[in-house]
Amino acid sequence: MIKNIIFDMGGVLIDYNPEKTLYSLFDKETADILLKEIFRNPVWNDKDRGVIFPADIMEQKKSSIPADVYETVCGMVDNFYPYMPPFERMCELVKQLKKSGYGIYLLSNASSDFHERRSGIPALSYFDGVLISADYKLLKPEKEIYLALYEKFSLNPEECFFIDDVQKNIDGAIATGMDGHCYSHGDIEILKSALKEKGVKI
Repeated sequence: MIKNIIFDMGGVLIDYNPEKTLYSLFDKETADILLKEIFRNPVWNDKDRGVIFPADIMEQKKSSIPADVYETVCGMVDNFYPYMPPFERMCELVKQLKKSGYGIYLLSNASSDFHERRSGIPALSYFDGVLISADYKLLKPEKEIYLALYEKFSLNPEECFFIDDVQKNIDGAIATGMDGHCYSHGDIEILKSALKEKGVKI
């Protein structure tokens, strides 16, 4: 029986889409550079792992970033949350699940600044607990991060259902005994059906 619903953050609770953001703010050439050098670069994963900080990234990448946008990009790397609006329909689903008595938890690849930015994500007010990758120097889909979640909140993986927008992260969860669903933005009715198939009451 499912007793706990585990949510990813970017792409599930909030709209993390650096391509859309960058191409709307900069010309294509600049956006391509920023994606290659920072936002779709391994350095971003290192930030989420908690082994590098925004100032270090920008110092490391200074020669690769166009000078006319450097200060703007510094601000974005330091705090990308203003560019990630919450998904209102997902917040409503979280509220429904909480009202139905389910434990609600967050498991996200995110940097440590999450803790000072989380107030801008309304859905998180309904959560019973959060586990952020940077706090553990781990990343999904590494086995250890799922085990850390179970241990931190005394969860039985067989009683948990994980919602993430990346299939390999769902596969990682399944490998540790937790079922899940790979969510595509906008397919909330499909997600609800997947939850109901597992006996989750919405």
